[in-house]
Amino acid sequence: MREWAGFLYLSLGDPPPPFAPDPGPDLLDAWPMAGLVRGHREAIEVACNWKVFWENFNECLHCPSVHPALVRRVPIYGRGIMSAAEAPEWEPGTPEPPALDAGSRSWTVSGRACGPEFPGLSAAQRAAGHHFVTIYPGHFAVAHVDYIRSVTVEPLAPERTRLTVDWLFAPEAMADPGFDLEDAVGFARTVLEEDAAACEMNQRGLRSGRAPRGRLMPQEFDIARFHAWVEARMGSDG
Repeated sequence: MREWAGFLYLSLGDPPPPFAPDPGPDLLDAWPMAGLVRGHREAIEVACNWKVFWENFNECLHCPSVHPALVRRVPIYGRGIMSAAEAPEWEPGTPEPPALDAGSRSWTVSGRACGPEFPGLSAAQRAAGHHFVTIYPGHFAVAHVDYIRSVTVEPLAPERTRLTVDWLFAPEAMADPGFDLEDAVGFARTVLEEDAAACEMNQRGLRSGRAPRGRLMPQEFDIARFHAWVEARMGSDG
């Protein structure tokens, strides 16, 4: 068993595989994880294989056509890429454009923070708007200036996956009379439902016998890394 950032991970492997949060185990160090509480939990079952979900997670080519509210909040997603460094015109040293749309502070329906922003964050962490940390095969978290969203990915069947989403807030934010839970939950719920529909469409497409395989685009480099991760573990198991 391993504790990290308030989460517990249990491996049945002997020895267990390396514990390797991506992009690194210190990503959430500035967030007050020990003091956060769960404000809401939702679960959704998606008619897709768990690997299809992770493929969708690892690219943003689908974002402009699937996530209208998200691409308004995060303008770079509207170009089908996940960061400015992926743009063809990017050069080292190029100033980063604002991560969120003008006036927004977080991934909420209103764009406002749900409460006081976490005090330990750097100016760069606040400006980034969102920080993803992934632990294959079953968990990722997204850190914002005002809350954390934790998502557990659980395979149920070859074409069935359960996503369990927890929204974590500071207790003092939730105690504030003006706290609006739906402002945060509603935004992420919409994105999740849109992703679920896209994953289910992809799963249906995999049943087609007209094309034996696809080809990854350059923007899908993280999918290639995920494929390599899966293939390495399949090889190690014979």
